Amino acid sequence: MRVTPLRAFTIGIAAGLLILGVAVFVGARADFHRDPVYAGTPVTPPKFAADAVLTDENGHAAHLFEPDVPVTFLFFGYTHCPDECPLALSSLGRAYRTLPPAERAKMRIVFVTVDPERDSTAALKRYVHIFDPHFIGLTGALSKLEPVYSAYRVWREAVPFKHGPDDYSMAHSTAVYYIDYRGQIRALGNWDDDLQLVVHDLKESS
Repeated sequence: MRVTPLRAFTIGIAAGLLILGVAVFVGARADFHRDPVYAGTPVTPPKFAADAVLTDENGHAAHLFEPDVPVTFLFFGYTHCPDECPLALSSLGRAYRTLPPAERAKMRIVFVTVDPERDSTAALKRYVHIFDPHFIGLTGALSKLEPVYSAYRVWREAVPFKHGPDDYSMAHSTAVYYIDYRGQIRALGNWDDDLQLVVHDLKESS
């Protein structure tokens, strides 16, 4: 086929538009999944987050994080906690509700118990839904939870009181883990982070 100067010019324009279109598409994909810049402590390089199947507050099997949800905020605590846990979940709840529904749909706030002996699914449901009905509470047999504690380096220790074997508190670590859509731990927050920082990180993640 003979290629005239006009035809060559037309082919060149078409090829250029195709390349431009691919570049715009790739750029849009890169922007959609751009690396967030957190106010929390970055984990560099990111670490792959361990997954496990536990039991949620409704009695259903649930993973620690879901690959089709862009970000999971993971916190370990217990329902009898007098200070760090309610303050952390309250801050997360208030920050979460500042986001529009479309952005909230891109994230999960997950609370994993460090006190499975007392934290039944019913207790977890009552507790986490105080802070927001979309929050997820996870529990399970200690044999299933211990590998999770180990993977996330969660420290927990019962502190007994004087009124019987069930009268105790749990000392525990208080990091908030930011897990991205690739299943990587990208940053760490803490239970007493300023609300503005929490809002920033939730917005950055959405």
